[in-house]
Amino acid sequence: MRFFKTLEYFTGSFFLILPLFIFSPAFSQSPLPEWGYFSPQEISLKECSFDPEAEAVILLDEAVAEYDDDYRLITRRRVRIKILNTRGLKYADVSIPFYSKNDFESVDKIEALTHNFNENGHSQMTMLDKKSVFKEKRDDKYSLMKFPMPAVKEGSIIEYRYEVATKTFSGPDDWYFQNDIPTIKSAFLLQVPPRAEFTYQVQRKNSLPIIIKPLPNEGKVYFEMNNIPALRYEPYMDAPRDYVQKVAFQLSGVVNRFGHKQDINTTWKSLANDLMTEKYFGSQLDKDLKVDEVKKLADAESTATGKMKVIYNYVRNNFTWNGYHGIYTPDGLKAVWERKKGSNSEINLLLINFLNTNGVDVYPMLVAERDYGKIDPNYPFIDRFNKAVAFVMADDKQYILDATEKYCPAGLTPYQLLNTMAFIVDKKKPDLVNIASNKAYRNKVTVEAVVDEKGELHGNAVVESSEYSRQDRVKRIKSDQKKFITEQFEKPFRELAVDSFMFVNLDADELPLIQHIRFSQQPEEGGDFVFLNNNFFMGLEKNPFTSSIRFTNVNFGYPYVMSMEAVFRLPAGAKMDLPKDRTLQSTDGKISLQREIKFENGEIKVKLFFTQSITLVTPENYPALKEFYKNMVDMLNEPVVLKLAK
Repeated sequence: MRFFKTLEYFTGSFFLILPLFIFSPAFSQSPLPEWGYFSPQEISLKECSFDPEAEAVILLDEAVAEYDDDYRLITRRRVRIKILNTRGLKYADVSIPFYSKNDFESVDKIEALTHNFNENGHSQMTMLDKKSVFKEKRDDKYSLMKFPMPAVKEGSIIEYRYEVATKTFSGPDDWYFQNDIPTIKSAFLLQVPPRAEFTYQVQRKNSLPIIIKPLPNEGKVYFEMNNIPALRYEPYMDAPRDYVQKVAFQLSGVVNRFGHKQDINTTWKSLANDLMTEKYFGSQLDKDLKVDEVKKLADAESTATGKMKVIYNYVRNNFTWNGYHGIYTPDGLKAVWERKKGSNSEINLLLINFLNTNGVDVYPMLVAERDYGKIDPNYPFIDRFNKAVAFVMADDKQYILDATEKYCPAGLTPYQLLNTMAFIVDKKKPDLVNIASNKAYRNKVTVEAVVDEKGELHGNAVVESSEYSRQDRVKRIKSDQKKFITEQFEKPFRELAVDSFMFVNLDADELPLIQHIRFSQQPEEGGDFVFLNNNFFMGLEKNPFTSSIRFTNVNFGYPYVMSMEAVFRLPAGAKMDLPKDRTLQSTDGKISLQREIKFENGEIKVKLFFTQSITLVTPENYPALKEFYKNMVDMLNEPVVLKLAK
């Protein structure tokens, strides 16, 4: 069964000059329940039939989005949830996010009720105390309206509604039919303002039908989906928005008072033209900011690659990302230069400016990071991108640079961009490109250890981490070295303790990160036997793929090349049962593991070599991947069985 594999798109646009109308449930293919009234099925529901593992279920999620006379977007939303068991009680703590900067959005008219039912189905209603509602500031842009639902227990139905007023003409946010718990009914009615045209996309699983009812004479369109399973986290998963059942909106055109239509970014070329002439984007890229220290660094280099590296290193080491995303630089690059801080795009646009004004061939590139979601090449939607980076051509090689990635050297494509599509913003030759990995995740492990007469293991290991492994580990060490040691070297192994840890080349981008580990491990015993682990520090101790069904792509991002060579010296008189030499290979030859193991001169010598060239696996191929990883991890965890002399 395919899940979220095929996306189905519908487009609709509306030119409206008629008065606004009020939403009526008659627009629905099935009537929506009234506030505070419940069906016998809702009251008696104890398990979600199409998602039996659910701890709670959304009975109804419906909203109406209309524009008032001031062209504010007014969204009225109602949510009804049944708590199925105690694990679902967390859904009684309600948080409503909104964009609060400059009062751009406000949340008002909050009402909420909790209903509990006795054996006869009679309801006891508890209303929300308005004093329980409070506003929490999340950051400089966003806030939350929060409130705990009262008297909630297993079997409760909670229901709340509210109104959001938005100062916008650009259209509503995407409507998500799906959540992390199943949804029985999700409905959305949108009114398009006069003289505006919107395009919408529907993303859904083939087996989940959708109701779409355009009402062009009334300037509205209605969407509804029913019986939608939950979307839960899975290992190596892309952004949930790539798979969630949803409808996305984009302003595509405006009609002026004379009846003439002005298209808005209807092609990628027009989007590139608009961006490169935009005051707070393209117009900033060739301004001479007169930064003498950058010019001095660039002039000292004789090649384009050298200039690129010194400028990139200067920006990533001297400017701080403020945590905000965005495409534009609203205060201009001179302000970014002066405050040494900015959004991700502001810092990267400054990098592009420095490269451009110092003779390096560079273009802005709009990207959608893997956690943000994929773009659709058929629709030039700028809000599908979450930042700009630098695309550089230097000495016949291509580079993608993001100066907010403090631990990513020039020449290593940022991990969050791997297996995504990006847009090179160039007025002459705009281009959509697929970003693939240019390096691998590389680890080389060397172990020397001694097994004493009691079966305890004492050893030293050296790990050489290169390319993506180096970047990942440097970031984790600098963030929290103790946590890194625990998670990387101790937690995966039973009774293993790291006695000392040191590293070399932490700040040398061009060299492997060398990690020296001294460790000890208590024996695992069974009767007269000791079981010796012979798979250390490869990162292949457990199978991450345990779910029976995979709904999303498995996105590894990069290839893997990892090896281990280990020598275990045994005490005199020890006898052993060695695992056999083996080679495992996937049917397509893109994943393989080789093991050689032998005993000579009182020592067990083990060699492991793992390669994986495939970086993206579809749900159809998930069962084969899961089975291969299971067999591989089982093989790696085959112990050497020792019988020690007494």
